[in-house]
Amino acid sequence: MEPHTESNLDRSIVGTRIRRQRRELGISQTELARRVGISASYMNLIEWNKRQIAGTLLRKIAESLDLELAELDGAAENRLFDALNEIAHLPSLATLDIEDNQTGELIGRFPGWARGVAALARSEQEATSLAQTLSDRLSNDPFLGETVHRMLTRIAAVRSAAEILTDYTDTTPEERTRFYAIINEESRVLSDVGEALAAYLDKVDEPNQTLTPLDEVEALFDVNANRFENIETATSAFTHFLTDPHPVSRQAKARALVDEHLHPVIAATIGRHAQIETSTARARAQRALLDYAVGAILMPLAAFQHQAEILKYDIEALADAFSVDIEAVCQRLTALPPASNQPRFGYYRANAAGALIKQVGLESLSIPRYAPACPLWVLYRAQQSPEAVIRQRAIFPSGARFVFVARARNTGPTGFGKPRQYVTDMIAMPEDDARHTVYAPDPTALVEEVGPSCRLCPRPNCVHRVEDPLSD
Repeated sequence: MEPHTESNLDRSIVGTRIRRQRRELGISQTELARRVGISASYMNLIEWNKRQIAGTLLRKIAESLDLELAELDGAAENRLFDALNEIAHLPSLATLDIEDNQTGELIGRFPGWARGVAALARSEQEATSLAQTLSDRLSNDPFLGETVHRMLTRIAAVRSAAEILTDYTDTTPEERTRFYAIINEESRVLSDVGEALAAYLDKVDEPNQTLTPLDEVEALFDVNANRFENIETATSAFTHFLTDPHPVSRQAKARALVDEHLHPVIAATIGRHAQIETSTARARAQRALLDYAVGAILMPLAAFQHQAEILKYDIEALADAFSVDIEAVCQRLTALPPASNQPRFGYYRANAAGALIKQVGLESLSIPRYAPACPLWVLYRAQQSPEAVIRQRAIFPSGARFVFVARARNTGPTGFGKPRQYVTDMIAMPEDDARHTVYAPDPTALVEEVGPSCRLCPRPNCVHRVEDPLSD
């Protein structure tokens, strides 16, 4: 399969979306062409994805159609394209001859259906994963095996006593009383065992929501470019309360201020965004925005942007400058407003099992949704050297180059004999942007070949491959 590029993706969606919006507004193709100063024939080529557009022309068309520029060329559509492209090449769908070359057309003409297909596929994948987890637990968990055995033993005792009372009518009153007592006692124990089993299953480590709410929260951050101006404004009044230089104390104070004052602002932010549709997504969005507000108090945006430029976006130096942890700095970098000579950042966090547990996406970097990410990313290697910042210069099969910067940190208790449990924080930036940072690679530095995931990576000779690459 030939990997798509960002420009191919944009062209495959933008023209279709322009055509759909124009028709909904009742504007002729000739009239729209006149408004933006091009010929009708050229507009026809644009609408049928025969010409790529950007810059001033794209902005003029968006204004003429009462659209935001992001609605024609947004990060959400890019991720949706990648998700549908993955779905089209799932092994279970290999025999259906899905027209993957028409993915952009589907998103442009029927965005609701496109999101629905992605959500259904994601829910199916989550349900399959959950079923496999529960099956493995039922097969191998010693507690479950012992509990089920105890339940069967008690059920057998109750059944035996009840059969004796039913089948033997000549038992004495004393014997019948004894059997009633057995049934009562075994039923009580059986009830206790059942309650214990129910409580245990309630604590099974399974996702408490489908992946669709995650998509809703990602869409919320996408449409706001990872930055919420109303929260920035609301938090500006509280920064001067942080007088203690100790990072833990500052974090606790900022959290207390957010909990006391910011809930109404955050609730209003969620309420006016159509991206958040479900109660699960609302709860998740609230947690994400509470964390965002804490970061805004600890690192006021203007001061953070200025200091980041001075320190060349060094995450360790920024953490020291604002007395915060590196995780907070990484997330704050994604909220920087666009500016010349300023890098664009994505943020990703992985646990020891390699699962991505948080991400604030970078538009040009595709993250797999239905398969593990490439094991060659420094995101997974960093736990071999905990607490050290590691840089990676990576090239994808499409030719896109990125600089990844990762650091693993302990999240458990500290002290002698205490086990270390690590998670890894990673920022990503296009290699061209990295030249503005302390992480700018030397031109002679090693460029590592990586991919999005084995299933989507066409590199045939990778020794770390666990799945065959997709064919054309």
